[in-house]
Amino acid sequence: MSRLSVVIPTKDRAAALSHTLAGLGEQRTDGEFEVIVVDNGSGPRELEQARRLVDALRIPAKLVEHPSGGPASARNAGVAAGGGAIVLLLGDDTDPADPKLVQAHVDLHSARPEDTYAVLGRITWSPRSPVTPLMSWLENGGPQFAYCDISAGPVAPSKYFYSSHVSLKRAIFDRVGGFEPRFPDAAIEDTDLGTRLGEAGLELDYHPELLALHDHPTSLEQSLSRQVRVGRSAALYNELRPDRPHPDIARPVGWKWTAAQILSPAIEVAARIPLPRAVQARLWLALHRQRYAHGYRLGPPPAT
Repeated sequence: MSRLSVVIPTKDRAAALSHTLAGLGEQRTDGEFEVIVVDNGSGPRELEQARRLVDALRIPAKLVEHPSGGPASARNAGVAAGGGAIVLLLGDDTDPADPKLVQAHVDLHSARPEDTYAVLGRITWSPRSPVTPLMSWLENGGPQFAYCDISAGPVAPSKYFYSSHVSLKRAIFDRVGGFEPRFPDAAIEDTDLGTRLGEAGLELDYHPELLALHDHPTSLEQSLSRQVRVGRSAALYNELRPDRPHPDIARPVGWKWTAAQILSPAIEVAARIPLPRAVQARLWLALHRQRYAHGYRLGPPPAT
């Protein structure tokens, strides 16, 4: 039986998946690990491409078809299909930066075998595509990942459990019920799981030297669209977890939210004009707040 299962959900992203699987195929380990790719409803052509990529791997790997639900449900299916006592969650677009990444996760868990120990790795933009000023802001103060706010060592699972690069014991994953499948988007579902894991005593140990490369070029329009989905998922979280209020999953009330809403047309025009970076960052933040508020007020997303 494999010691570690890498679980990757994917949908219509064979190009990005190919880089992630290539990086996993180059991993150097002193024991066996397996890769579980969960196709979450790709079209026929992309599904066949994903199948060929998985079949071409020279390490134990399988493709699980799970066309319903979203990435939360798909990850649950992947964990269920795997045999490893350790689960490494990656995105289909977060490929290992180092051929010893998997072994490093295994070694850390071997040194800390208790079920309540987990490892957070770092994610940064892939150099395969240009990193725009917007993309740099998104991971340095913007609403992407908050690695800029933390240092190596224990961090709060309720805030920093990022399902694109984190490993944990399957036992505690199963004990808390895995991901909440009612989250249909890649938004808030990992915060929800991290909150429940923290309540179960999880220690999330951040190791910034463990690096995955995020191959997902992002425009302002794409980022703002995602923020609407985040807002809707935040509304769902607060509906599902009234007993677990979360400081980062706010109801959009107060002067900051109101100002962002009222001024958003003017801000949207100004945000596309070349301006000093600090000014531009403030405009981007206001726009993202407005889209979050809009999504929250739309209410929970429809089930898929």
